[in-house]
Amino acid sequence: MPVSFFELINNVSVDGWIVVGASLFSLLLAWIIFWQDTKKRSSIFFLALAVMTVVWGASYAFFEGSIGTPLAQMGVTALYASAAAVPVFLFLFLYVFSFEQKKIHPVFIALFFAPYLLITWVLLTSPQVIVTSAPISSNLSHKIIFGELFWVYALYIIAFLIVALIVIVKKYRESAGIFKVAMRELALATAAAYVLAILTSLLSPIFFGGSHDLFWGGHVSVALLMFASAFIITKYNFWNTKVIMTELFISGIVLILIAEIFFASSFADLLLKTAITVLVVVSASFLDGSVKREIESKEKITRLLFDINLISHRLKTLDKKKSDFLSVTSHHLRDPLTVVRGYSSMLLEGSLGELSASAREAVEKIFDSSGRLLAMISDFLNISNIESGNMKYVFRDVDAKKLVLDLAEEMRPTALHQDLIFDVIIDEGIEQGVSFVTVGDEGKLRQVVSNLIDNAIKYTPKGEVSLLLSKSPDKKNILFSVSDTGIGMSEETKEKIFKKFSRAEGVSKVYTEGTGLGLYVAKEVIKKHEGRIWGESKGEGHGSTFYVELDAKVGI
Repeated sequence: MPVSFFELINNVSVDGWIVVGASLFSLLLAWIIFWQDTKKRSSIFFLALAVMTVVWGASYAFFEGSIGTPLAQMGVTALYASAAAVPVFLFLFLYVFSFEQKKIHPVFIALFFAPYLLITWVLLTSPQVIVTSAPISSNLSHKIIFGELFWVYALYIIAFLIVALIVIVKKYRESAGIFKVAMRELALATAAAYVLAILTSLLSPIFFGGSHDLFWGGHVSVALLMFASAFIITKYNFWNTKVIMTELFISGIVLILIAEIFFASSFADLLLKTAITVLVVVSASFLDGSVKREIESKEKITRLLFDINLISHRLKTLDKKKSDFLSVTSHHLRDPLTVVRGYSSMLLEGSLGELSASAREAVEKIFDSSGRLLAMISDFLNISNIESGNMKYVFRDVDAKKLVLDLAEEMRPTALHQDLIFDVIIDEGIEQGVSFVTVGDEGKLRQVVSNLIDNAIKYTPKGEVSLLLSKSPDKKNILFSVSDTGIGMSEETKEKIFKKFSRAEGVSKVYTEGTGLGLYVAKEVIKKHEGRIWGESKGEGHGSTFYVELDAKVGI
């Protein structure tokens, strides 16, 4: 009597449907992992194992549905034939996962499939030798009868499982770091699944007289192993869990909608469910693409941040080496230049005898050039000390009025030599004897003010330079300014003028020997004094004014 498809379906128990569902879910998970990297061999073999697991699950459902029907023997054969293939695919997956880069020779694969083909041939041609099914006369059920060579079948499966476990343990011992952890977790999951599968699918039917009540345990153990392997592959291949879970969620919804199509009650219902399914699939593809783009963007940003941090660390190292080099070099250059400048000064003063006019002119050039070179070396040394944190400050009372007047006297001849008007204004208001005392390092403040006056003279081809010293209306601050009618500054120049090695545009036409370090050093010095320094200009060709603001000493 022929058996219809619906009769087989109705005979499948809840356990059978659970096995089929778990197998299909394993296949879905394996497909998503495979889709992340279609060229990775472990993903390919994991997908093959999932396909074989689905075949095994479907065979179990067919076996249950065929009980009590003429197809019972076919069901038993299909179940044990498909079960015999699972260990082979499981071994190949575990081997490839352990040795991803190692090539598998086709002969190697053929040797492993040869025992399986032999077992399958025996099951098909002489089923009574390994396992067969016999009807029970009292009811429509069948009893599984294990043949005299069933132990060979069991030994075949156990041997594959043991060899696979040995491969994992061997790779675990050879591995290190995060891959060692992955191999340990995979070994534990595999061992647990093996024990459950052997107890339920191989030993229980022998000890319980052919009952199939526990057969589903083997399928569940393999499904659990698939889930554990999928988790390990995802975790240690650093694939984003968010992407995989999104794809898993989408795939689950799509499968449910596709299943609903087969249960449509009318043609209109069929069209509606089909349209909804298509709409969900299209929307899901956009969602999946959006998630992937977001993850890719975050990964790019993460990589860029890592590169930036690495470059920053290297630049800091190079900057420190540069500062050390400048410090050492400056110290070694300073001493001989000081000697050159000292002897030049003695020659000009006549301490070593009178000089001819030509000789005096040459010595004056030596004296001036060595002075400029010493000033440059001093700037470099200051930069080195500032960046290394070794700049020393000695804070005490400083009379800003005396400091400005002394510097004005020293630098006035230079300004007059360039035919510049040179004015100094001390704004004491309506009071007399106003104090301009502040607390600071007199040497450093003298260097700052000297630099500002020197710049004003150097970058003013004609016109005037004026100095102004005043106090704020509340008497809490001392304000010094130096104004000129020189080359001026653009807005862009004002933004960068206090940075290292920055000079105003066009200054090289007026003065070619600047380093662009003076104002940077001045800014750092004034910062240590908790004051302010800034520059203002109406534009190029309209002169500039630089200001220094310091706290006045309280009570004076």
